[in-house]
Amino acid sequence: MKQPLAIIFVIPVSYIGVFLTFYWFKLNFDQGGFASFVLLCGITVNASIYILNEYNAVRKRFPCLAPLRTYVKAWNTKIIPIFLTVASIVLGFIPFMVGAEKEEFWFPLAAGTIGGLIMSVSECFFSRTDTEEEAMLYLL
Repeated sequence: MKQPLAIIFVIPVSYIGVFLTFYWFKLNFDQGGFASFVLLCGITVNASIYILNEYNAVRKRFPCLAPLRTYVKAWNTKIIPIFLTVASIVLGFIPFMVGAEKEEFWFPLAAGTIGGLIMSVSECFFSRTDTEEEAMLYLL
């Protein structure tokens, strides 16, 4: 039951990134902002499922491995494809953000999506399915 919740809780974290982006840069939150919510749901959930799938595969292959070490192994395996996906999306949205005229829909969509992706990738780094006590014991 922890893993589905870990996947679902990635969505609000990416939404925090959207709201912070609009707040920090004083942008108008309109249809583009709402569309970035829909886009971020799919992208962030996909990245979380990708890591958790590898986490489960590593746990099957190495059942005696500590949960934190298992997560790090899964993270190291899948982070490059996730970063490449995020980088391609960010680079794909940059043309909508440059230029003198900021379009009503595309600029907020691009800004919200980029902010949400940055926040979700940072959250993906910190999400684990083990307990904090196990993590502290592993790190000490």
